[in-house]
Amino acid sequence: MRYGQKALLPEPGTFPDEKALATFVLGKMNQWFHIEEQVPGRYWTGEETRIDAVLRPRQPDGWHDEEPAFGVEFKNLAPNTSTGERYGWVALAVGYTQCEWQGYGRLGIFLCPSPLTWLLSRADEIAAFRQRQISPEMLEKERERIRRYGRQFGKDYSDSYLDSEALIAHRRRLGEMTYEEFTARADGYANADAREREHDLRMAKELTHLLGQLSVGELMPYEDSGWTLMRSESRLWSEREGPAKVRYGLRPRVGSQRRRS
Repeated sequence: MRYGQKALLPEPGTFPDEKALATFVLGKMNQWFHIEEQVPGRYWTGEETRIDAVLRPRQPDGWHDEEPAFGVEFKNLAPNTSTGERYGWVALAVGYTQCEWQGYGRLGIFLCPSPLTWLLSRADEIAAFRQRQISPEMLEKERERIRRYGRQFGKDYSDSYLDSEALIAHRRRLGEMTYEEFTARADGYANADAREREHDLRMAKELTHLLGQLSVGELMPYEDSGWTLMRSESRLWSEREGPAKVRYGLRPRVGSQRRRS
């Protein structure tokens, strides 16, 4: 992913199923690529499989490959998609790089959307959660918790008492959050959210390079470049700039890029 830019893919749950997602994306890509859907393939074990789509540029000039082509696999991520499901999808893509696809041979695989988008969105979710912690709704929850606690022991607390106890609990939460802010600033970050986001960005960056070494990339739309093919943080193509001048192509890499003496 391109971490300094904003991805424009709709939020999880926008599409009812993967077919609807694929129809939407392939409808966009059709102006730049020839598309063949449900292409059959075979693992090295002989087991048969299919990939959602194989794309070939309508204008192959400028691409690194002599006959550029790549596979795309879609996943309709939902808000409750588990980590296991996400990485199971990644494992499927890695396996697909070892397949022979009918009429194409081996292909680099691009996932849509990126399986790592959850890392980038998590910081915003954390910020929203912290905001709820200091909201009036949270204060009322504290009051209700104290009411229930009192009833268990036959006590009926007055509103003034509830306000004082709830405020104490509320301030305690603020104190905990302030401590997080303090330690974040001591570490050189603007605030706790910035520290959390930086951690997520570093993790996503490492995972993106790992996937790239396994010949798996991402097909995502971005604010500045539109729909973009990325692998190991390198742009291979975008709708606004066309194919990029890179030293490697779409096909799966074999072994290390460096020669050993």
